[in-house]
Amino acid sequence: MTEGGWRIPALGAGRRPAGLALFGWLDDPRAPRLCRVAGSAGSGKSHLLAWLVQAGTTEETPGDRRVHAVLPAAGASLRAVVWSLGQQLGVVAHRPGPLLEVLAADERRTVLCVPELDLAAEPQRLVEELLDPMLRLPHVRLVVEAATGGAAASAFTAVADPAVLDLDEPQWTDRERFAAWAATAGADPEGFPHPGRSLGRAAAPPPASAPELIALVGRTPEGKLDLRAAGEDLLTELWTAAARIGDLGPLAADPLLWALARPVAVTAAVEGRDDALARAWDAVGPALAEEPDPAVRAAVLRTRLLGTDPAAAAALPTTGGRWVARWAHWSDGRTDPAAAVGALTVGAGEYVAQLLVTDPTGAVRTLDAATGRRLGTVVLPAPRPWRGLAVTSAGAVVLLDGYGGAELVAPTEQRPGLEPYALQEALDEIAAEAAELTAVAAVGRLPKAAPAFGDAAGVVHWYQDGLVESERLHRGAVTALAGTALAAEGRADPEIPLLASGGLDGAVRLWGPGTVPMNQPIDLHPHPVTAVAVGTTAAGPVVAAAWADGLVRLRHLNGDTDVLDLRVGPEVHALAMVGNLLVVGTPDGVAAIDTH
Repeated sequence: MTEGGWRIPALGAGRRPAGLALFGWLDDPRAPRLCRVAGSAGSGKSHLLAWLVQAGTTEETPGDRRVHAVLPAAGASLRAVVWSLGQQLGVVAHRPGPLLEVLAADERRTVLCVPELDLAAEPQRLVEELLDPMLRLPHVRLVVEAATGGAAASAFTAVADPAVLDLDEPQWTDRERFAAWAATAGADPEGFPHPGRSLGRAAAPPPASAPELIALVGRTPEGKLDLRAAGEDLLTELWTAAARIGDLGPLAADPLLWALARPVAVTAAVEGRDDALARAWDAVGPALAEEPDPAVRAAVLRTRLLGTDPAAAAALPTTGGRWVARWAHWSDGRTDPAAAVGALTVGAGEYVAQLLVTDPTGAVRTLDAATGRRLGTVVLPAPRPWRGLAVTSAGAVVLLDGYGGAELVAPTEQRPGLEPYALQEALDEIAAEAAELTAVAAVGRLPKAAPAFGDAAGVVHWYQDGLVESERLHRGAVTALAGTALAAEGRADPEIPLLASGGLDGAVRLWGPGTVPMNQPIDLHPHPVTAVAVGTTAAGPVVAAAWADGLVRLRHLNGDTDVLDLRVGPEVHALAMVGNLLVVGTPDGVAAIDTH
């Protein structure tokens, strides 16, 4: 069926009236903002919602019929649902509060679909702490699969009289179409309006017990259980069974077994645990919720454990994936509270081979870039929260505060490059021409250049040889900026600058001062850019970018279309490239990732 260029998928078993009813609910602004799909087992509730999601998530779907997020609830704990929904809505969220704040701030209509709500790990808690508070926002609509009289259905209070579509009632099924479906499906038409009964499907068997599942696990040559070779499906069932009896047994101590099973089952099973491994799992949950590759899940978990539990990290592989963490410092509220990062940059001059990192107190620490070893601090006239920092080729540190003010810390000894007076003059000239400064980046090996700045109007400013050059690159503020120098063959200058900028518009742009910027962004993601980095590897120049939903993307600029996407758990606020190492700074800490 096609409607105005929108191709609507077929809906079998005569359920067209039910589908039209859902469309009618979506179309009617006066309809209750909660629609509950009910019916006995096998009546087709999940099939109907799957059809709605398929119809409601295409590029051609009309705005009033669009489904914005899907929360498969079966087996899921509240945490797992929050992680998944946060990723779909473009925010890194660990608890319901921040997620609800983001939803409240964006007053555009939002429709969420929640299949199998009754099968959630804690359906009543999921409703009370997340779904019902969502319905208190006037622009949010929910369509949920929940049986009448069940714990989930009874927990909703925000909508006094929800719409109910009970598929056991005959008006939601076309009898003639049902009969035609039954004839082709080999079903009994007398089962109308129930597809499950018509097909003679028995009720789902009870879940297998732990001993039954253990019997399916292979053995090592020494006769021990080989849980690591059990496979994702069996291992996931083992986690679910262990959660039912409240005893995780050998699953609890082996980090690889956490990564090899599906995250929803693990998250529900470890609810309430407060050991180092459980805290690490909770911290990286937003990166795991939608990740299908066990190898990637293992890499993410290992990255966290490197800075909190090195012995556990050693149980996870360092080969077989596209990236691996080399070192990390994390704060989980109990260890290393100074690890939190506000901004970071690669050092130069007296800070060569070092990273400079700001923390929430306004201090600037120095780390060995290759190992992460802590080296010292930068003496500042007045520490305060910084939104950015850069180091010039001469070793001068330029810091940008939250109000757009630039502070200069002169090097202890003068090296080739702008001396402090000339550098301060350059900063003053840029500040005089710019809107509020929002981002800063230095380009090494260009001694006559000052750091570049981005501003709140989307403009990037460059100063060299006494001249300021400016280009508007973004709609809305520049939120991130980075730079490097490239070899310039056939030119008088030995090296030329390349700037990479990110914006509130989700775009990543490249600009070589003295040239016209590229017409199109090199990357675009529907969330604000939170950090960028640009550097040179053995394979050529690369650009890394991070967005507010936690995504980090590394892209080569040598024409290779291959990109590396990764997530580490928290939102990434800062990035730096040191050879093949991508350093990520987050509110929880810092890690260096070898991108091969």
